[in-house]
Amino acid sequence: MLLIKAGGSALTDKSIPYSFREPVVHALAGQLRRICEPLILAHGVGSFGHPPAKQYRIGLGDDATPDRRLGLAITQYWVDELAQRVIKILIDARLPALLTAADMLFVTEDRRIVDFHAEPIQRCLTMNLIPVLHGDGPLDRRQGFSVLSADQIVIYLARFFTARKVIFAMDVPGILRNGRPIPRLSFRELPTVQKEILSSQDASGGLAKKLEEIGALAGTGIDVQLVSLLEPDALLAAAHNQERGTLISDQHLCKEEPYEG
Repeated sequence: MLLIKAGGSALTDKSIPYSFREPVVHALAGQLRRICEPLILAHGVGSFGHPPAKQYRIGLGDDATPDRRLGLAITQYWVDELAQRVIKILIDARLPALLTAADMLFVTEDRRIVDFHAEPIQRCLTMNLIPVLHGDGPLDRRQGFSVLSADQIVIYLARFFTARKVIFAMDVPGILRNGRPIPRLSFRELPTVQKEILSSQDASGGLAKKLEEIGALAGTGIDVQLVSLLEPDALLAAAHNQERGTLISDQHLCKEEPYEG
């Protein structure tokens, strides 16, 4: 089984609220059609989810005000709108994609998954349906509700279902060094790479946070490959174990070099 995370920065233009890159999703659908094994697709929320989540400060949880609670509903509306646009294109490509609401499957505590209702996804997989999830706003035991990233979702599901591989399809072709993707890394190297990224031009720490989530797969035997969704057939190549982007594995340890963003 494959777990695939399509990045919100690839599906949308984060600098333009509620923008949608339809050609990128058509390319995604064309590659998924050529993958002949069970898969679960999750996607980031990009310019559909981040503006309302920021406006209403959803990450801080419930403050018992009507505005914050309405903001959660508004944010959910927009991330579901993005999901439906993605799913419409997948269905048009004759892919049996089914929106599977993460906010009703997962419960978090302090923004980390602590409970998961697996049966809906399990039943989808037995019928060869493609569950589609996205970054979401689940109920949280400590703060009422929270923000749950698609990165955390795919890593959790990969462990739960013992996936063969996790593929991150992003807007960049892997983890870059001197402008080119690092072909291979070991899980053991990730903390060092994270520190290098945080000290580089990646001031947001977005990639470092992604690598922190990925690090949870160390010792599981599940490989992770980071590729560009904007590069023709890169996702398909990763699904077929071909060299693209950056492969992270328990089996490889390479010589460390300074990271350059």
